[in-house]
Amino acid sequence: MDSIFLGHRNLKLMKKAKFTINKDLYFILIFAVNLAVLLFGISNLSISYYEAEIFFNEKNFVSLIANVSCKIFGQNDYSLRLPFLLIHFINSILMYKLSKKILKRRVDRIACLTLYMFLPGIIASAILVNFAGILIFFTLLFIYLYEIKKDIFALFVLITTVFIDKSFLVLYLGVFFYSIYYKNRPFCILSFLLFIISIIFYDFDIGGKPKGFFADTIGIYAAVFSPFLFLFFVYAIYRIWVKEEKTLLWFIVVTAFCSSLLLSLRQRVELDEFLPYVVISIPLLVKTFYNSYRIRLPNFRRKHKYVAIFTIIVLIFSSSILVFNQILYLNIFKNEPKKHFIYKYDIVKELALNLKNIGIQELNILDEELALRLEFYGVKPNLNNDMVLTEFYIEKPKYNILIYKFSNNIDKFYIF
Repeated sequence: MDSIFLGHRNLKLMKKAKFTINKDLYFILIFAVNLAVLLFGISNLSISYYEAEIFFNEKNFVSLIANVSCKIFGQNDYSLRLPFLLIHFINSILMYKLSKKILKRRVDRIACLTLYMFLPGIIASAILVNFAGILIFFTLLFIYLYEIKKDIFALFVLITTVFIDKSFLVLYLGVFFYSIYYKNRPFCILSFLLFIISIIFYDFDIGGKPKGFFADTIGIYAAVFSPFLFLFFVYAIYRIWVKEEKTLLWFIVVTAFCSSLLLSLRQRVELDEFLPYVVISIPLLVKTFYNSYRIRLPNFRRKHKYVAIFTIIVLIFSSSILVFNQILYLNIFKNEPKKHFIYKYDIVKELALNLKNIGIQELNILDEELALRLEFYGVKPNLNNDMVLTEFYIEKPKYNILIYKFSNNIDKFYIF
């Protein structure tokens, strides 16, 4: 009997070791695939005017890390976006660690991590110059420290955020509601004080009349999650509200989501301040799905499987459209390329290269936004220069510059 028991125990250990090895290989694979996808996405981007404004003119944390990166590694797209790429992978690790406190099974945590890393909104935050990744980092770090009972460190992180950006106001509000619900006096008092300090020292615009931006807000959420995953998100947070335990993560997610919807009834909402809090709901979605899936007998799980497969297919399609966006110039935006959603992040890198190829590194640029973007690529604007760059048609220009994507002319520039 002892030999049978030992053999059974050894078999279980071997299976556990095999799963651990497979899990490690999966982590390496998913991070490698995600990195490859993100690097490909960066290769097809040019700096936008919004990003150029941050890089050259703004004095904040995002601008600081972007400028430091470019000073160390050279002024190019990869250096510009490197800090946000690194923050994305740190956030992914934090997401997995946090999921251990919410999801019991390793396979659930791996599913959670995979969904998170390939969400369209997360992909965008990883390759664009923006504050979303930083906001996610501090929020996940705070929640994780709280969940592992490191309250002093969690309080320190929460206090630190008030000196960084006004967007953490939503975090304070979520913590405040959670603290009231569970009667946690220290966090209740601190979150309320931080909320008041943010209101006093930061500028918040909540004025305006109803203008019908509610539908726009819903559309953006659907794009960030992918449509069917967003529908499941709404179902999951409602189900938790009615039936299940309400965690700190849930309170933060619901506060951000509901606040953005309420404000959108009055004005166009800066969703950059709300979206990061909502996309970190993935552990809640995975838990809700598997709770519903596993209470059913195998014969009655078919509908759940079909819905999950369909949702994943739509998610993959949405993320692929975001990463491989250039292909849309071939058909959908062939005749109207400027309507492509990526256009404001495109063109300028190719234009700068064309200008340098004809020996121009300084000229008069009529479009101020274009001038700031070109400056990042080493083409300096000079109002006193004899050569002038414009998109407006000029007869007999000195140079005629055409920008092509897949043999399709998507923009023209003239130098006179």
